[in-house]
Formats: sequence, C-alpha cells, structure tokens
Amino acid sequence: MHEFFPLVAGIMTALLVQPLPTAKLRLVVLVLLSTVFGAIATVISGEIFVNPVAYLVFDVGQVLLAAGATMLLVAWLRRWRTPPPQ
Repeated sequence: MHEFFPLVAGIMTALLVQPLPTAKLRLVVLVLLSTVFGAIATVISGEIFVNPVAYLVFDVGQVLLAAGATMLLVAWLRRWRTPPPQ
C-alpha cells in the first residue's frame, strides 16, 4: 500500500508538467516535483526512520519512472489520435 502514493504522484506530476511550453522547463519541473513527492512518500511510509537515503532514492525513482511512463503514454496517445496530414 505504501508504494501506491509514489505511483499516483508520478502520474499526477506528468499530467501537471505536460502542458508546460518547453521541454527544458518540463524536465526541470518534473525532477523538482518528483523529488518533493518522493520525499513525501518516504515520510508517509515511515521508511525515513529505517534508511533515509536509500528509501528516498528509491521513492524518487519510483515517482520519476511513473511520470516518465505516463508522459510516454500521453505522447503516444496524442500521436495516435492526431489525423494524418492531407
């Protein structure tokens, strides 16, 4: 159950970042939000008291992976639904 929050946070992060105008800005905001949500996930699960560095890296990575997969899916859906040029 503790791994549910990083996955949902990653999906929400990707959906929040998607409308930003430039790829560089999307990347910066994605990394910042993933770090924040990963830290929150580590605190929520109580893993911060066991091994803070290892679990922080793991949870931030989970948020980044979920966000990256969501961004790829959104890009694929946009491309798939766009009609071909006439």
